[in-house]
Amino acid sequence: IRGFTPISEKYQSDPQGLTRLINRFLDNQTEIILKHEGTIDKYMGDCIMAFWNAPLDVEEQERKATECAIEMRIALGELNERFAEEGLDKINTGAGINSGLCVVGNFGSSSRFDYSVLGDSVNLAARLEATTRNYKDENGKVTPVLYSSFTKEKLENIKSIEVDKIKVKGKEELITIYKPI
Repeated sequence: IRGFTPISEKYQSDPQGLTRLINRFLDNQTEIILKHEGTIDKYMGDCIMAFWNAPLDVEEQERKATECAIEMRIALGELNERFAEEGLDKINTGAGINSGLCVVGNFGSSSRFDYSVLGDSVNLAARLEATTRNYKDENGKVTPVLYSSFTKEKLENIKSIEVDKIKVKGKEELITIYKPI
């Protein structure tokens, strides 16, 4: 969620209200991820981390992840309309998508572990999500979805436009980033 701190500050005296708001958002978005065969890795406060192709193989995982992100934006727009009718704050989000090898499995200690995903590909997706706030369209709206050239090269039926070539923390080479049109 973009701009979550000001939203949470409004609910300092109503933590149950913040919980209801966030859970409505998470429920709305989770349903779409599962519909597109994504695996929910974790909820991190105001963030959902999901991945595709594990524990089961997912054909056309790049397309499904990208279509999922697009559908999530549409559904969020509808949810925000309901929030506005109820006098609640509008929620804005960003999504980063990357494709590549990673390690998937149970990580943690002998007393508690999580099924999760680790690796350079995962880190790049997180960097792309954070980068969405840096790009705006012609109307001044933040670009909600960015994906790497590694994902773009696997997308046959999703029209994309190159946004930029960027250097992200932890990588030496420039990464070409795209958005769906």
